[in-house]
Amino acid sequence: MRLTALMGLGLAYVLLAGEASAADLYVKYKLYALSLPIGSGTLSLDVGDEVYSVRADGQTAAFGRLISDGKGSVKARGGIRKLALQPETYAFDLKSEDETGTVSMNMRAGKVDKVAVNPPQDRMKERIKVTADHLKGVVDPLTAALLPAPKGLSKESCNRTLQIFDGKERYNVHMHYKSRKSMTTADGRFKGDTIVCGVRYEPVSGHRPKRKSIQELAANTSLEVWLAPVGDKPFLVPLRASISLPFGRVVIQAEKYKLSKQT
Repeated sequence: MRLTALMGLGLAYVLLAGEASAADLYVKYKLYALSLPIGSGTLSLDVGDEVYSVRADGQTAAFGRLISDGKGSVKARGGIRKLALQPETYAFDLKSEDETGTVSMNMRAGKVDKVAVNPPQDRMKERIKVTADHLKGVVDPLTAALLPAPKGLSKESCNRTLQIFDGKERYNVHMHYKSRKSMTTADGRFKGDTIVCGVRYEPVSGHRPKRKSIQELAANTSLEVWLAPVGDKPFLVPLRASISLPFGRVVIQAEKYKLSKQT
């Protein structure tokens, strides 16, 4: 399974909040396969009272035939209404040995207004058709990494379903509470509790149902994510995500965690 399939869950991961008061969180991650470092990435986000923005950048090194050299960036922004995130723009740019392309979307009130995919998807007759109904009540993958959590590190903050459209495929991410664990980042700037959520991927449309990687990902029950607070804001972000694959375990781990108010 290629790394891009994993990042499609919204595990993989931020800018422009404008005039609003913001949390300004910066997180640096490392990616490991079989405990070997094979990539890195950063997540930067601003969360105000009425707007949010998030940007992620990452790169990977070749790992046999399973993960290729590549780099990508993705950004999203939108509004906040009663703690509900309302995405407005999303842009994704990927360059790797296997795949190069861009995706951009405009959204309004949870509905996709416009999508541009370059190059266009292939094998359309093999894919489940994305309908107009599939494009309602959705968020983009990057917005999905910022989770409203008015109850903080509670079980309720895990127990939810995210309806995601990435410009090509529509899927659900089902989350459930597993445990509460303490975590310390390598830089020591974050030291505290996180909630651990189990995650299950459910393809809805835009995918090729006979594709083995899709079938394996949908059947995989090992995926989990550790969520931590964004300072004193009522939002959570991933500090760790992991999944067991046929060749071994892949882990994304936060190494640095910096709030603008930290010194």
